[in-house]
Amino acid sequence: MLNKQPIQLFFNTLIPSIPQLNNINFQRILPRSFWFSHLVLPVIAGLLLAFIYPNTNLDAWLIQPFYDAHALAFPLKSDRFLDDVMHKGLRNLMIVVSLMMLGFWIFGLKIWHFVFKSQNGSHWSKVYHRQFLWLFVAMVISTSAISVLKRLSMHSCPWDLSVYGGTQPWIPLFGHFPAGGKVGHCFPGGHASGGFALIALYFGFRDSLPKLANAGLLLGLLFGFAMGWGQMMRGAHFMSHNLWTAWIVWMVLLVQYLIWPPKASTTEI
Repeated sequence: MLNKQPIQLFFNTLIPSIPQLNNINFQRILPRSFWFSHLVLPVIAGLLLAFIYPNTNLDAWLIQPFYDAHALAFPLKSDRFLDDVMHKGLRNLMIVVSLMMLGFWIFGLKIWHFVFKSQNGSHWSKVYHRQFLWLFVAMVISTSAISVLKRLSMHSCPWDLSVYGGTQPWIPLFGHFPAGGKVGHCFPGGHASGGFALIALYFGFRDSLPKLANAGLLLGLLFGFAMGWGQMMRGAHFMSHNLWTAWIVWMVLLVQYLIWPPKASTTEI
């Protein structure tokens, strides 16, 4: 008869970091300060972004220096540094970072002990094994959410708007799609989502390595706004596009953090 124990051991060691649905802790006890800073304040920020920011005219004011009214174009649209480095280069860098998280998780799989009959392995890959998978999934889901929303969006990029030399009308955030218009697929800012996805480092390590978590938060904000600003200089996005990207990425990461904690509780280990 076939001995099923090695096969069962193979699969049990292959996916130790993926929690069973009945082990997910939906009743995590978190302090009020957590809910205030991570949920209440972002909700308030979202309301301000939705109902107050559109009346400030900040989008037009911030993008105006990069628009040439005489040429009816954004001169930096095809700038080599903004396109090759800030756009393509940083986008590829964020992909590499996410794949590194997946690689660290694979490196820490117990299957290698099973295959090579060895218990040797990197200590950090074992201790933070679950976090690495969590980070990879978080970066994929958060950026994918932005991509889906962009695909469903009717808003056009600044360089396509008639006010900036294009052909498409400007549509308010909650406006109706005009007859004869062309769907823009340009909201929220997709490129900035790669940088903001690094905020996953904050959620992934806040329960185990708070200093690294705070550094990840700053890094995510820095890269997110830098990547978004580069696109704004090219005429690809308004600042509001990038602010909404930051808000959505934060909320997606928060939801994942709550339903699938990056650090296993003692009952899940």
